[in-house]
Order: sequence, then C-alpha cells, then structure tokens
Amino acid sequence: MKRVLTVGLKYTGASIVGVEFENLGLCRPSIDQDRASFALYEYDVIIINPKSYSHFLFGTEGEFSDSSNELGDLKRKNGAYDLDSAFDGSDRENELQAAITAGTTVVWCLAEAKRMNFFGYRETWLGYVAPSVTKLIKRGDLQLKKGRRLGKIDHESPFARYFGALAAAGWSLCLSDVDDLDGYSSIASTPEGYSVGGRVAIGTTAGWLVTPPSSEDAANRLILDAVELQKADPHHEKYHGIFLSHTSADKPFVRQLRKDLLERGVPRVWLDEAEIEVGDSLIAKIEEGLKETRYIGVVLSATSINAPWVKKELDIAMNREIASGEVVVLPLLYEKCNIPVFLDGKLYADFTKSDDYVDALAKLLRRLRIK
Repeated sequence: MKRVLTVGLKYTGASIVGVEFENLGLCRPSIDQDRASFALYEYDVIIINPKSYSHFLFGTEGEFSDSSNELGDLKRKNGAYDLDSAFDGSDRENELQAAITAGTTVVWCLAEAKRMNFFGYRETWLGYVAPSVTKLIKRGDLQLKKGRRLGKIDHESPFARYFGALAAAGWSLCLSDVDDLDGYSSIASTPEGYSVGGRVAIGTTAGWLVTPPSSEDAANRLILDAVELQKADPHHEKYHGIFLSHTSADKPFVRQLRKDLLERGVPRVWLDEAEIEVGDSLIAKIEEGLKETRYIGVVLSATSINAPWVKKELDIAMNREIASGEVVVLPLLYEKCNIPVFLDGKLYADFTKSDDYVDALAKLLRRLRIK
C-alpha cells in the first residue's frame, strides 16, 4: 500500500487500487487527534501547500484562512490553537528529514509567506518544515503573478502533465531569480524565464518545488504525478550530476535515461535540449554544463563515435580527467560499435539490450553515488 499525505490540498479523483490518501495537517496530535498527520516518515508521498496557517496546521482551509489576523483568530477560538502550542516545527522537520532519507517523494507548493507579528515574527513558510526550502524561495525572489501561458517545460520531467493542466487553470506564483540558486534545477518556466517548478537537492533535503494548483483538476493532476514517481532507494539518495554527451540520432534513448536518473534522485542531468534556449551560445552553454557536473556520460553508438560535437565534448572531458587524476568520463554503450581507443579498457554501462536496461542503469547510479 502506498500512503499519500496531502497538506493544504486534497485529492478528489477516483480511488486508486494500492494507494491510500490522507488529507491531514502538521499540528500536534495532542492538540487535534483527528486532523493531525501521522509521523511523516510513515508516508511514501508528501505534498505540502502552506497557503495559510490553517492549511498546514489542519490540512485544509479554515474559517480564518483569509483573515489578516489568522493566528489571533485561531487562538481566540481555541486557546490550544496558539501556534506554539499547536505546532512543533522542530519535531516535524526531523520527521520530514527521516522521510526523505527513507526515500519518500516530497513536493512543496510555492506559497506567499503571509508574515504576521503575533508574539514574535511568524510566517506560513513554517509549514514547509524544511528551512533549506524556505531559504531557497527567499533567495529565488518569489513573485505573485496572474498567468495562463507557460514557456519552456521539461517534457521529460515527472510533472510535465501538471504544468500542462495549468495552461487551462492558470498559475500565480513563480521564482524570478534562479540562475544562481545552488541545489535547484528548474523544470518549467514562464515566457519571460521565471521558474514555476524545479527539482530541489540541498544537502540531505531533496524533493520538488512547484507553483500551486489553481483548480481541482490541477490539484488532482499534481497529486497523481507525485504518486506515480517511484520511491527512491534510501541507500542511493545522494548523487553527483552528469552531462550526457550524445548525437541527435540517440535523443529518444537519452531522454529516457535522463528521466530515469532524475526520478531516482540525480539532481543534475545536463541535456542540451533541456538547457539551451533560442539565442544562447551553443559552445558557451555546453561548456557551462561540463563545468556544473561531476561526470560526463558519453553515449556510444555507431553515429556518435564520429560526431564532431561528441568528439569535442569528449576531448574536454578527457583533459579534465588527466588533469584531476580522477575518473570523469563514463562510457554508456547504447549500440554495439567500435569503441574509441582512448576509452578502451574503461568499464562501461551496457544499454545495448533492452532486457539489461535496469541493470545498466543501476550500474551507472552506483558510480554517480556520493560516497
């Protein structure tokens, strides 16, 4: 049974065999037994949308969610609903970290901070129970907008269908400054280049950050996309990034490989079509990708071994390997071909047989793992 926790949004679609949905909050069970979630490490999927204090404390919108004095209103209704009494942020943070370590899929929805001075400075971002995510959003300069159109979408990402649903429902929040955000890889953007979603990998905190759903259908799509992600292997949680050097003829294979690596927690899988936009310098962007990743995976096929661009990228990679004295180049055999002499003797991942794909992928992940 896959257990799914939704905090601040709810799944209303058809039931799914083998999936159990719980719409609960992050308040202390001693304060509200019925509306408090179980320990977060008991869930396979967690989606958090801290739209108001009531959203993250009790799991759903409350009668004071739109109030400018929500915390005061909650306390007047029930003294136990005082934020310090109702919410143990430190304990929930520890639970979430344990959940991520165990391989739980976590999705955070962008939300306005809704800052409030109530016996101290408070903000609804407490509901993320992940300080590194809060810091990332602050550095990324959260913007409130009103839009329907989206620009670039990584169609190989697990949330491509969700972003497609937003084209009909509209979107409201985005990050306008993500170029220098370490640990964040955008997977969808607005026409002017602001990010509406991406992969988060900051230290031991990993998951997905997306603009919130603006309709019931979009909310269901977001939840279903998260449910369909395979639970990560806790023993292979932290990985180095990889640059995939290949030719256009091998695109279908490379797209699938990138998708599988991202879904298994590899934070940075550099692929030209996902990174290079109209007007960019091709050489400059490729050099940037080579610098940002620890490994260069060379997809070897009958076409690629003679391709000029692959040869150029391989020259750069081999020079880096010689200079550093460390393994940098990882041969990925897609088709049987004459392997270049300077790669002869290197251990390679063999993807030539479809039946062996899973084993070859596991072999590659073992090399990418941060020891």
